[in-house]
Amino acid sequence: METITLEFKGDKSLSHRSAIFSALGRGTFEIKNFLTAEDTINTLNAMKNLGVRIEGDVKSGSFKVHSQGLANAMKNIGQLKFTADLGNSGTGSRLLMGLFSGLPDAEVIITGDESLKKRPMGRISKPLTAAGAVFEPLDKLPITVYGRKLLPIMHVENLGSAQVKSALILAAIASGVSLRMEEQIPSRDHTENMLQFCGVNLTKENLDVSEGTGDKTGGFLIEMEPPYDIKPVAFDIWGDISSASFFIILGLLNQKKKVHIKNVLLNPYRDKFVHILKKMGGQIEIIEKEERCGERGGDIIASPSQLHGIEISPSDVPAIIDELPVLTIAGLFSKGKFSYRGAGELRHKESDRISAMVKNLTGLGVSVEEFSDGLSLDGNPDFSLTSSNSEGIIQSHLDHRIVMSFEILQKAILLNGGISNLTIDGKEWVATSFPDFYDKLDLFE
Repeated sequence: METITLEFKGDKSLSHRSAIFSALGRGTFEIKNFLTAEDTINTLNAMKNLGVRIEGDVKSGSFKVHSQGLANAMKNIGQLKFTADLGNSGTGSRLLMGLFSGLPDAEVIITGDESLKKRPMGRISKPLTAAGAVFEPLDKLPITVYGRKLLPIMHVENLGSAQVKSALILAAIASGVSLRMEEQIPSRDHTENMLQFCGVNLTKENLDVSEGTGDKTGGFLIEMEPPYDIKPVAFDIWGDISSASFFIILGLLNQKKKVHIKNVLLNPYRDKFVHILKKMGGQIEIIEKEERCGERGGDIIASPSQLHGIEISPSDVPAIIDELPVLTIAGLFSKGKFSYRGAGELRHKESDRISAMVKNLTGLGVSVEEFSDGLSLDGNPDFSLTSSNSEGIIQSHLDHRIVMSFEILQKAILLNGGISNLTIDGKEWVATSFPDFYDKLDLFE
C-alpha cells in the first residue's frame, strides 16, 4: 500500500504565542517552523508595535526576534497607539486584548474581518474589567483597548476557554501584577507550557471542584507572582496537529493510501481527537519524540480503517472543539450512530459550525438531528453521492474548517471510486490558517 508522508507548518496556537512571548522578553529569540498564515502574521505584525526587530525571512518560517522587552515599549508609549487588524483570528484578537489592557497608556484598536467582528469578546473584557481594564465597546470588534495599571487578577474560569485564561495571564504580565485563577474546566495549556519554557515562575496545581455532591470534577489552580522574566529562547514549533487532523481522517477513510504525519504537536489537549478516532476503530500509530517548546510531539501513522460510530462525551468536547467538523465527516463514513453534545461553543466560532455542518450535510441527503449544543447522524461506511446531489454547492459561511471538512469528504468519495463534483465556496478562507492545504490535498490523486 502506498504511503504518503506529510509534514506541516508550525502549530497555529504555538505560533501566535511565540510571536507574543518574543516581544515580552528582552534579548534575541529564535523561531523555527512559524506558521506563515494570515492569522499568525497579523499577530506578529501587531508585536512590531512593541519595538521588536525581525531578522530573517518571515515567509520561510524561521527567523529571529530582537526585543527590548516591555520596559522599553513603555518608554515609547507613542507607538502603543495604533490599530491591530487581526483578520480572522479569534486567538490573536483575544490574547492581544488581554496584553494591551495591562499596558498603562496604551490605546489600541483591535479589529478584524467581517467574520471576526461577529464573534463575542465579552468573555475577555468582563473579567479584565473587574481588574480595572477599560474597553470600548465591551463585546464586538472593533474594540478600543485603553491600557491601565491593573489590580491583582483573581478569577474563577468556568468556560473551559484557553483564550480567556491566556488573556488574563498576559494582562497580569503586562501590568506586573499577581494572578490567581481557578480553572474549573481544564483547557488547552500552551500558554502555561511555553511561559514555563521561557523561565516564568508559573505554578499549576490540581484543583478539586465540588458541585455540591462531593464529586471531584478536576481543574487547576494557576498562580503567578511578579516580577516576570521571560528569558530569550529558541521556539522550535511542532507541526499543526489541527491541520494534520484532516489528513489523518483522510488516511482512515480512503482504501488505497496510508498517511504518515511527521513531527506534529501531541499535546494531550490537542491530540484527543486521535484517541477518539482510535475508539472508532481507526488504525493509528503514535510515535512520540523529545519535547520542544515545553510541548510533546512526534509522528502519527493512519491506515485505511473500518470505522464505527461513537457518542462523544461532553467532557471530551473542549479538547476537540476545532476538530468536531471533520470528525463529523469521519462519523458520516462510520457504521452506526455518531453524535456529540456539550459543544455550544461551536456556534461562536468563525461560523455557527453546528448549523453549517447540518445544513450542508442535509443538502447532500444526509439525515442529521440538530441540537442546541451538537448533532447526531447515522453513519454509512459506503456513503457516496448520486448523480442528483454530486454537483451540489457547499456553503462555507466564511469558515475555513467547513471548507476543509467538505474537501476531505469529497476526496474520500473520489479515492474510493465514487462520483463527486461538489462546488465548495469560500476556498480563500483556508489561507487564514492552512495556506498549503490544497498542495497537500493534491498528493491524494
